[in-house]
This record gives sequence, C-alpha cells and structure tokens, in this order.
Amino acid sequence: MKVGTFFSGVGSPEQALRNLDIKHEIEFACDIDKYAKQTYLKNFKPKLFAEDITTLDMQDLPYVDLLVFGFPCQAFSMAGKRKGFDDTRGTLFYDALRYLQEHKPRYFIAENVKGLLSHDNGKTFGTIIDCLAKTTNYQMSLIPFDNLGYHIHYKVLNTKDFGLPQNRERIFIVGIRDDKDNNFNFPKEIPLKLKLKDILQDSTNSRYYLSDEQYKKMQTRNRYGDHIIKKDDTIHPCLCAIGKSDVGVIDENNYITHSLYPRSSKTGKGGTGHLSKKDGTAYCLDTGNNQAIEKDKKIRRLTLIECERLQGFPDNFTAGVSDTQRYKQMGNTITVNVIQAIIKNLLK
Repeated sequence: MKVGTFFSGVGSPEQALRNLDIKHEIEFACDIDKYAKQTYLKNFKPKLFAEDITTLDMQDLPYVDLLVFGFPCQAFSMAGKRKGFDDTRGTLFYDALRYLQEHKPRYFIAENVKGLLSHDNGKTFGTIIDCLAKTTNYQMSLIPFDNLGYHIHYKVLNTKDFGLPQNRERIFIVGIRDDKDNNFNFPKEIPLKLKLKDILQDSTNSRYYLSDEQYKKMQTRNRYGDHIIKKDDTIHPCLCAIGKSDVGVIDENNYITHSLYPRSSKTGKGGTGHLSKKDGTAYCLDTGNNQAIEKDKKIRRLTLIECERLQGFPDNFTAGVSDTQRYKQMGNTITVNVIQAIIKNLLK
C-alpha cells in the first residue's frame, strides 16, 4: 500500500507499519523541524520529504491509500460559523484538507490532543468534522455545505491502555472513503501489565540525577501538603525537556512518580503544587513537561532510551541529534503502540 504523512515527526505510523510487517511504500513525509527530519531519514526512506506543508502544491504530490497527520491545533478564526473549508483557512489543518480534497485517499488518520474536543466550546472540533464527514461514528451527518464525504470515527485513546505505562490521552479521527470499507471499530483496551519499573535502565549516568539542592527545593510544601515549585527555582524551567522520571527501582511501591509542573489556583485552594502518584505509570511525555521518580530521596530524569520505550520505539531510535532534541521528539510524537493498533483494525 502507498502511505504518506504530514507533520511526520520521527515517523510513528511508519514504525507501526514496520512492526505490523505490512508491505508499503512511503510516498512522502513532511515536517518543518530539521532535527525531526534528520531522525526520520535515519530510520525511513520516503520517496519525498517536504519541509513546509503550507508551500506544497497538493497536485504535485502522489495519491496514497493511507494519509496520517498529527496536526497542530491553532484557533480557527471562523470556527462555528458553518462556512466549511473557509472556517479552517490560515490553519495547518486546512493544508491537510487540501490534500484530502485533491486526492481522496482511501483512509486517513488524524491525531491531536484531547483538548481539541473542548477547544472554543467544541466549535473547532465541530468545524473539523463538518469539513470531513459524510457520517460520524455511524450517524448521518447533516451538513449544509459540501464536504469531503468520509465516514468519520473518533475516540480518545490513552497510551496506558495499549501496553505502555504512560498516561497520554489523544484524540484519533479515522476517515474511510468507501461505504464497503466502513466496518471499522477502534481497538479494545488491554490490561496494563508493564510497569514503569519494567522499562527503566539498570544503570544510568549521574548527570540524570537532581542535586541535593534541587531536591530540597522540590520538597518545600504548602499548607495543602502539595509540593511547590517556584518559577525562579532551577527545577521548574528545565529538568531537561521531557519525561523526567525514575531511579533504578526493583519494588514499584518504593518510589513516587512526580509531575513537577506547578499547578496554580486563583482561589488558593486545592490547585497549587505538583501532582504525584504511586501506580507504576508515568505522566504524559511532552515537550515541556517536568517529571521525576523519587526513591530513597534520590530523583532522576527519564533517560533518552526510557522515553523511547515509553513511546514504543526501539532503543536509540533518536540517536544522532542532541539530547534536547531527542527529548522533544519523544514528547511530540504519536505513541507507536496506539497508532499501530488503529492501523491493524483499519486494514484487517
């Protein structure tokens, strides 16, 4: 089958297809981040790699059977005014629409943060569906203007329900062009057997550990018992870049997973400090998050390999660029296990 991706990152769909041993050709990929491009091209060989989707003439791109894109969500200036494609002009989603409109691939999969559902009181998501749907989750769509005529299925899926100990909720939108193919169901959740301790490396470099001074600052508490991370503390702006977690742990009950982003509250009640838990899973990996795992008063960041494992990639998949970029790439990517389960159900 022929596949293409926009906002390709480091290639989660491509890795999923490789894992599934589905014979395919990568017709094109596209990402404006030069470091993501470097990692992608180290691992995959598309016929074309473009850098800026906004400058692409979609007529010049080939047809693909499956298009996958994890588009950024900017505010839609006309959202909710029921003007179809015009509602999305000026957004990167519109550029993906241009390809769908031009080539009508048999299938597409789009991914975004869970918040897309509630963005602008749901108007943004409504506009997106308006542009795409002939039917939505088996219900006829009553659209007052022409749309792309896809059968649309959408659902929020969590990485921890697909074999990896990371709480990462994302919405997936699946589009199917033909009536005869419209028997898709989202994959079922599976019990999580793998714990965070199971993906940790046995030994790590000392550079991953917090200093005693940083640890003491993290332990400052307010009257609600939550940790407080002041904005001027060295721990808040950067524990490096992404999922900062762990310690060489044997017994999962002996450590605490922290999210070091301070919560703020205008009322001063219940919303300050950072979150912590002991359920053996990581908080969501993302470009700017700060996570840690605490054991015996020692805290260290997740290593680069541990982040790759939490996103379903092989060890050292991102090797070749700086640590900062590797963390960023794992924070921005689609989890391989999740997109793999979707593709498997879509193509079965």
